Amino acid sequence: MIGKGTNRKSMNYVENVAAFLEFCLNNGAGENLFNYCDQPAYDMNTLVFDVYKSLGKTKKHIFHWPYWLGYFGGLCFDLLAKITHRKFPINSIRVKKICQNTCFTSSRVPATGFIAPVSLEEGIRRTIDYEFIKKVQGHTFKAE
Repeated sequence: MIGKGTNRKSMNYVENVAAFLEFCLNNGAGENLFNYCDQPAYDMNTLVFDVYKSLGKTKKHIFHWPYWLGYFGGLCFDLLAKITHRKFPINSIRVKKICQNTCFTSSRVPATGFIAPVSLEEGIRRTIDYEFIKKVQGHTFKAE
């Protein structure tokens, strides 16, 4: 991980977003504007530990690269991209983005009475299971 891992990230589980949209469509007329975010906003350390837990692995310590070293690595990839005219998945902009707080509030959502059907922790577990366990095992999926 680059940086201390204390930066917070807002996340949404897709089933909760769909449920909120359905809730809004069935909850009276009018125009409203919402930011939807599942709660709580995880810091990167907690997110990594939850991903490991979802994979059935234990992790007691996360290696942290100093931010300056990670950013310097991103700049090296920027230079390599410029020389080779190729894009790389690592660059200085992505390093900056992953290390920043991107925490949003959805303070108006609770006032609507909406309750998310899936906890964020469970949403992470389901996503990991779908994307990294069942796909790897070659399962096919049906919409529920």
